[in-house]
Parts: sequence; C-alpha cells; structure tokens
Amino acid sequence: MERKVAQTMRPLGVEAESIHACAPVTPGDRHPPINQRYPPEAFYHTGHGGRVLDVTQPPFNARGDGVTDDTQALSAALQFVREHYEIFRQHGCTYCGQQSDQNWIVYLPDGEYLVRDTVSQGWPALAMNIRNGWSQVEYLRVNSPAHEEELYQATAPDPLLHGNPETPAGDDNGGCYMRGQYNSAMVYAENNWAIRVIGQSRDHSVIRLQDAAAGFAEGAAKAVLALYLLQRGSNVNIGNIVENITIDTGRDNPGAVGLQWNSSNWGGVRNVAIRAGDGQGRAGLLTDANNATGYHHDLLIEGFDVGIEVGAGRETMVTLEYATLSGQRDTAIRLGDARVGGGGDSMSARGLLIRNAPLAARAGRAGQLMLLESDVYADTEAQTAFVVASDGFLLARDIRLSGYRSAVARDGQPVVRGNYLQEYVSTEPVRLRSAASPATLRLPIKDSPLLLPEPELSQWAAVDAYGAVGDGIADDTAAIQRAMEAGKPVVYFPKANYVINGTVNIPASVRVITGLFGCVHRAHASVPDGPGLFRVAAPSGEPLHICQLASAGGVLLDHEAERTVVLDDIFIFFNHTRAYTREAGVLPSAVAQNTTLWRLYRNTRPDGATKEVFVNDSSNFVGHDADGSPALENVHAWARMLNNEHLPGACYAFRRADAWIFGFKSENGNTLLCAEDHARLEVLGGSFLNWSAHMGPAILSRNSLVSAIYFLWHWGMTTETIWRHEDPDAVTTVPSTRFNKLDNVDGAVIAICHAAEGCKMIGGQTATFQDAMPGRDCLAD
Repeated sequence: MERKVAQTMRPLGVEAESIHACAPVTPGDRHPPINQRYPPEAFYHTGHGGRVLDVTQPPFNARGDGVTDDTQALSAALQFVREHYEIFRQHGCTYCGQQSDQNWIVYLPDGEYLVRDTVSQGWPALAMNIRNGWSQVEYLRVNSPAHEEELYQATAPDPLLHGNPETPAGDDNGGCYMRGQYNSAMVYAENNWAIRVIGQSRDHSVIRLQDAAAGFAEGAAKAVLALYLLQRGSNVNIGNIVENITIDTGRDNPGAVGLQWNSSNWGGVRNVAIRAGDGQGRAGLLTDANNATGYHHDLLIEGFDVGIEVGAGRETMVTLEYATLSGQRDTAIRLGDARVGGGGDSMSARGLLIRNAPLAARAGRAGQLMLLESDVYADTEAQTAFVVASDGFLLARDIRLSGYRSAVARDGQPVVRGNYLQEYVSTEPVRLRSAASPATLRLPIKDSPLLLPEPELSQWAAVDAYGAVGDGIADDTAAIQRAMEAGKPVVYFPKANYVINGTVNIPASVRVITGLFGCVHRAHASVPDGPGLFRVAAPSGEPLHICQLASAGGVLLDHEAERTVVLDDIFIFFNHTRAYTREAGVLPSAVAQNTTLWRLYRNTRPDGATKEVFVNDSSNFVGHDADGSPALENVHAWARMLNNEHLPGACYAFRRADAWIFGFKSENGNTLLCAEDHARLEVLGGSFLNWSAHMGPAILSRNSLVSAIYFLWHWGMTTETIWRHEDPDAVTTVPSTRFNKLDNVDGAVIAICHAAEGCKMIGGQTATFQDAMPGRDCLAD
C-alpha cells in the first residue's frame, strides 16, 4: 500500500526550525578546509616503522607537477599495498583473516598528478576460490577481464544462494545473478581490501586525466581511480577509503568514470571532488560490483551522465551526508538494478544539494533510498525529481524542490506534485499508531562534529616515543599511558600492532587518538568483561575523537567522565572470528577470549547524566549478549553506518536511551533491534542478511518507541515474527506475512513505526497485528 505524501507548501527560503530540535541543515558539500599532514615518524620511507606511503618518495617517485605521467607511480603505491597483504590461510579464516601487521595509507601530498590510464592495483587481480569450502580456499591470479570471463564460463551451473535450495542464484535480482558467487564458486571474491588513499588537501591534491586519453571514449565506462577490477565483486574488500582529493576527468573523455569504489563492512569517500572538465563522462562515483558498505560525506560531483551510481547488490549499504551533485546530464543518483549479485542497494542520504539534473534520483530494482533534509532544483523545467521503479523504495523527508513538474513518479506515473515533501514513503509502514502521524519518529538529529587535523606536528605524540614497542606482543599499556599524559592534543600509533593488557586513561588534554588504521588488542585479561582498553577519565567541553583503529579482546572504550565522544572508522573484530585469534596468526599474539562480547563502547555510569556519542563507519557499537545484556544505557547516540553481526543476542540494543541510526549492515542474528525501558530508536536505512534460519523476533520493543526502515535479504529465511512489542498491558506481534516479498529479489522492505504518543493495543492480552490499529493512505492533493 502506497502512502502518497504528507505534503505542505513552503517557500524555498524558509528553513526547517519547526521540524527539528537541532540546528537546521544547509544542504550541500561543506568543503571542509582539511590540511592532512603527518609527523615524519609516521612515514614508511623514513625507516621508523611507519605505514604512510608518500607517493612522491621512493620507491614510487610520483612527480605531481601536472606534466609528468604519474599513472605508474600511483598504481605502484596501490600495488605495494596489495603485495604486502598477509593472507591468513589457516583454520578457514579467510573472510576476516587478513593479518593485521600490514596496514597502509597511500598519501598524496599537494600536487597535480597527471594520469593517462586507470590508477589501480593492476592486473593480475588477486581472487579466491571457495569451491571446496572455507577451510580449503584457493587463491589465484586473474590475468585480465577476458580471463575472468573464461573462469565464469567454467563455473558449474545453477548455484544456490548460501546453500538455500529454495533460491537458485539465477532466479534472484531479476535473473542478473552471476553464476559462481556461492556454492559452485570458481572465483568468489576479489581480494582488494585496506586501500586507503588520502590526500593532503582536496583543492591541491589533484588526480587529473589527460584530455582525450586513449581508452576513455564514449561507452568505455573506464575509471580514473579504481579500487576494484573484477566484476564478480567481493565480500573481503574491507575498509577501502578515499579522502581529501580531487579527481578531474579532463576534457574529451566521455567514457570516463571518476572513482570506482567498493568496500565491505566499513569504508567510505570523504571530502572528495570529482569533476568532468567539459561535463562529459559516464559517472562521477560508480559502484557496480559488490559489496558497497561505508560512510560518504562532503562530496562535490560536477558533470557526468550520472553523479553517483550504486548497483552493487548483496550486502550494500551506503550512508551519504552533505554532498553537492550538479550538472548531471541524466541522473544525479541512481540506485538498484544490480548487474551482478543478489541482495539490494540501500542508501541513506541527508543534506544533499542536487541542481540541474533532469532526474534527481532513481530507485530501481532493489534500490532503497532514504533522503532527508535536502534541496533539489532545476533552472529549466524538468519532468520528475524522483522515480521509483518496480521493487524500488523511497522515503523522502523534508525535501525542497523547484523546477520539476512532479515530485515523485512510480511505475511511470506521477504520484506527488508540489515544492515541498514533508514525508513521502513509497511503501506504507506497518504501525501501531494513529494513521495521521508520520511514518518515522523524527528524533532530533545532530551533525557529527567536524574535527580538523592538528596542523602543528610537534603537538602529535607518538606512543613509540614514550616506550611503546608496537610489535603486537609486548604489553605497551604503561608507555601508551605516558603518551596520553604528555600534554599533547594528538596521540598516534605509528606501527601496526599494540597490546594493552590494562586500561589507559584519557585525560582532558587529549583531543584525538588515531591508530592510522593499526590495531590495539588485549592479549590477557584478569576478569570476564573487565575494564575497557581506554577510558574517558576526565570531563571536557571539547569532543574526544578516536579514529582509524582496529581492536579485539574486550571493550575498546569506557565512557566514564562527562565528555562528548566521536568514534570514526573503528573495526572491532567480529565475534565469530574469535576462534581464529586464540593463537598468534591473525594478530602477532593471541587475543584474550574471556569476554563473551567484543564491543566498541560502554557507558560505565548509566545512572549519571546522559552521555552523547557519535559513531561513524564502525562495527560492534552495541549489542546484546545471549542473556540479554549489555544493552547500551542512558546515552544519546547518533550513528552513521554501523556494522554489527553474528552476535549472541540482539545486534543493536538500547535501554533508557535515544538512538538514531542512519544506515547499518548486519547479518545472521536472531534479533536485529532491541529497545527497552523507555528507549527511543529510529533506524533509517540498512541491509539485514540472514543466511540461515533464525528464531526472531527481528525487532523487539519493551515499553519503548521504535521506527525502522531497512532492506531484508533472503526472505525465504526470515523469522516468523518481525516485530514484537511489549508494554504492561499487552503484547503485540507483527508476523512476516504482513510484509510483501519483492517481485524480482529474494528480499523485502521492512518498514515499521510506533506512535510517539504510544500505541493502541488490546489491554491485558496478546494481540496479533490484525488486532492492532492499521495504517491508512494519506492522500496528496
């Protein structure tokens, strides 16, 4: 059932103070003035064990003068990253088994890097074959696209999705599922992971394609910077990030793609400009091979046929904030219609400025778009701003439009007109509420603090300078504590692995802790679920920023003192990989196993004042153990792109808390969301995959308010109960039969919402959905 719109007319100059308690949004790229520099000890070429690869230094020697061809130099840096991967081949640990002693940053100092061909890790591509199972993975080199096609043709016919006999792979996603993805895999996944390309500054770290470059003619769809090569995709492409650069596709390159990006579980594109010098080009940012999971923000894309295209399928979920897309010749954002793979393409976007594109956004087959607080306008009259195709989904909330004859078209027919969309959902949510109220809770939204790098390098404290060994074996707790107490605002970890067997207290003087994508883990612990590796020990009015870090063995951060915390790009090893870390191999030393739930964050004073925490592009933020603890209690959390999976209890669990989740990717859990004891939980976008049967309910609320919209993949394995709500008077259950499977994809859109004023249920007895208050269409003018 389609909810047409809750529509009001409002002049374009009026901001949205009445809608949100937080500051109004000014849509578009914020263009933050980042000047990213690193101390000498952080660089590989200085010989101190650092992992920042300066492309202008040996062995790469890029010139960056705008004249010399730097294609080979930049590609050599990416090839260096790949050739220094440590692939863990034991115990079947392939998925999360990349050893953590090799983590690199490819760094582009200010300069113009002229290229004449694609910058990539290069052929042959490294791939893995799981035809004989995860414990007998084979690695092979794929020499060219033609060689990949040969391997594809050799694949056995009719594989199954995750071994599910009810869903042949060839039947999923409109029949576009490439054979060989699962059980009969010949090439299962490309090993293209941990690619971090970071420029010094967006305006001056420029990769520019030569005008009329060979191979970039009309129809080529060839990238200037490519993070993947194989069209089979990957689910081991973890943590791929591009930041602080400009990609200029030059002139007379109509087949050019600016950036070809994908990443599993976490990653992103931030503070990046992608320009077509003469407006021509296939796409600015293209992701057409799975997986694509990450957090993008502050993007400027000018020109091209399509600004951003995401058609990766499988476990794809992209969160996007503060982007400007201008002058696209066809479509600004295109989602869905995956070319290879099942699953869907989900995007949660906020604060976009889309101007002068004939079509602002298209949600195609299994494309799921949540768009909030954005401006869309065309100087010359265009037909339709948003198109929702068969099996697509759109939530458009607080959108201002100008220059379009209709706001939304579905199945080829206009369904909404007007210049302001207060709230439109293409599929009516299941709700326990009054039909006149909105489809989402509309919790207040706060921007994650935008924190600029410390420019004075003398204010960076390297933990090695205070005695840390950094070999992943020695206990560096005391040395790291000394670095924290040095009085410098930035504490960083130059090497790849450090062990903390105690707890490091973070004083108010420290503003930033960065691992430069290295790992800190606990090797020994004295008690189960003991103190965290780090603790916010002193109050401060300045936010604490912890970023670019991996961890295992317990709780990373205990939030004790009153201070806002920002957590960015932090990967907590998944619980299902703990068996691989019992002995040295994945990490240089064994990881402590006595904590049953490794997690990112804990509020250690839930009876005190409510803590504020921002979590971006991180894993295992909060979840339940098998006994229903430890839900995150008494916090106000804003999360952009979370990844929790394989937890013994609920993947995301909150108690006495307000939590706003803008995009998630999760898999294999009995319960996805849990809100208890007067919590308020709003989830806008996500991808949930169960590849084995689970009990459910997928969503559990107890005396709490929940609204959630996400894409559920593998409908044949979904839980019988999607939503169970409990309060003192009644229990209400919503079965999976209340949701419609998509026509061409083995999945469904799950959309549920709860009234802020409480739900109306049958007192004193268990009620089914049919007994609860149903929703109705709210018709447009």
